[in-house]
Amino acid sequence: MKKLTGIMFYILIMTGCAEKAAEIAEVEPVAEPETAEEMALFEYMWCDFGPGTTEEAMAELTAEFNEITSGSTHKVSGAWGYIPSFETDLYDAIWLNVWADEETRNAGWAEWQENSAEEFQAKYDSVLSCREDKVFHFSGTLGRESAEWTAEPPFQAQFSFCNFNEGMDSGDLEVSLTKFNAWADAAEEAQGAKSSYNYIVHNPLFDTATAGGTVGAYDYLMGGYWQNMADKEAGMANWIASNDGLQDEFDAVATCQQLSMEGYYIVAPAI
Repeated sequence: MKKLTGIMFYILIMTGCAEKAAEIAEVEPVAEPETAEEMALFEYMWCDFGPGTTEEAMAELTAEFNEITSGSTHKVSGAWGYIPSFETDLYDAIWLNVWADEETRNAGWAEWQENSAEEFQAKYDSVLSCREDKVFHFSGTLGRESAEWTAEPPFQAQFSFCNFNEGMDSGDLEVSLTKFNAWADAAEEAQGAKSSYNYIVHNPLFDTATAGGTVGAYDYLMGGYWQNMADKEAGMANWIASNDGLQDEFDAVATCQQLSMEGYYIVAPAI
């Protein structure tokens, strides 16, 4: 099941997690961002496919999901599905919701729970199941905007789970990221085109030591994204060839473990 195609994945992932997530306790408060655009609430869910996974079930599930959610008054800002590019028995897929804030998230799940969850769970729990004990929240900040993506899915995601080295903190990371953005600006200018690469800094709102994931405890998560594998490979090659010691600066700030995944749109961002 872990090798399902992208279209199968996002049809399934859109729905089965929903009834489980609504049962989870409200998330801890998110620190107020300086501006509304700087920070959002990221909600990652571990999910497994079930014995009811068939094309017929997926088609029925998708149609019903779209009918129900089209009238929601508390929508996600965007939603994505991820399939791991590495072997794991922890989950088949991950579903990501991005919410404007905690209030919108809680209202959205309350609306789903009140109006749709019970019936949906009865009909589709055998198609997809998301674990209510494996839902993880982050405050996420966009670090760099990309060119508009035009390639067909899947897109490429690289997640770096990082621990600050002794004597280092978020201030040191910010300095390194400022230098990286300047390097990326210069690289794009030299190439005459904006890259499809963007990244988001995730600050966990939970104790990462208790997550039970592939990696152990970490201080922050960096998500890097490209519209396809060709762009990722070209971008990484350019970085290795011309980063002028910036990689050493990042390595001095934090020690990271990296995991790669293929990504698919579930709900396209509104902006």
